[in-house]
Amino acid sequence: MKSDRLVSLLLMLQSAPRRTARELAEKLEVSERTIYRDVDALSVSGIPVYTERGPEGGIALAEGYRKALMHFAEDEVRALFISGSAILSDLGLGANMDRALEKLRGGFSATQQRAAEKARGRIHIDQRRWNQSDPPVEQLALLRRAVWDDRRLELGYEDRSRNTTSRTVDPYGLVSKAGVWYLVARTPEGYRSFRVDRIRHAAESNERFERDPAFDLDAHWRESAASIRNAAERFTVTLRVTPAAFDSINGYWPTEYVDPSDPSVVRVHFANERAAVGHLVLWNESVELLDPLALRAQIVAHARALLARYESGASS
Repeated sequence: MKSDRLVSLLLMLQSAPRRTARELAEKLEVSERTIYRDVDALSVSGIPVYTERGPEGGIALAEGYRKALMHFAEDEVRALFISGSAILSDLGLGANMDRALEKLRGGFSATQQRAAEKARGRIHIDQRRWNQSDPPVEQLALLRRAVWDDRRLELGYEDRSRNTTSRTVDPYGLVSKAGVWYLVARTPEGYRSFRVDRIRHAAESNERFERDPAFDLDAHWRESAASIRNAAERFTVTLRVTPAAFDSINGYWPTEYVDPSDPSVVRVHFANERAAVGHLVLWNESVELLDPLALRAQIVAHARALLARYESGASS
């Protein structure tokens, strides 16, 4: 496409004081005549590009304009090229991000290109938890289009009780929380967050909605997350944990060392007492409850109830 070629041409011109039409034509796999037409198109669009005749001539950008891209510091380049685009891949944009970075890298100096390669090869971000199921990519692509086009959605949504209801919503944004995607939408009851993996079906409506210009997705999500944290009952226990179990526990619940010199003793903050009992039974011999000791009676009762249920089933 011509627009892609113009972007590539612009980045190539930014990476050197001047380039010949032959050099540009070879790299972009077009004729020199096409290069001159593209230069005219860039000039008409307001970009300060010009040609110089003679043995040392070529096609160049005005110096101040050309240096704009070259002013990326190495740390800024690294921030752009750190590996890991799972979130964009979920939305169907991973390939677009890769192409955009390649175009950008084509305009970098040699020093900047080395910084980009180093960032890509040394840091990788993976926001998914272990054994987490893959997100519904096709569903997310549909939701992304609806969000960008301000197009009303018809949803079939399954709640925590596994009841599915039909809803008409105005999709305002998508949020990824620890690899779990949420659709933030306006409903007759106000703004709501819907887990994307609970959306059983979604269809774009022909009807568009008027977006509230005052709505701020980042601020809305911060306030929602804060209200959930404040509303949750926190229940803290002190445990002795085996080394093999620590990563699993710390990956799901806020955990802190009681004494840094003894990494086996930790405090774990659960949402509530019931969650604490259930997980302590689940973790079994991997942990020992140190505090509160009164919780031991509930753990024993819970374990006995499980034993009685399965012993009864085995004998029947």
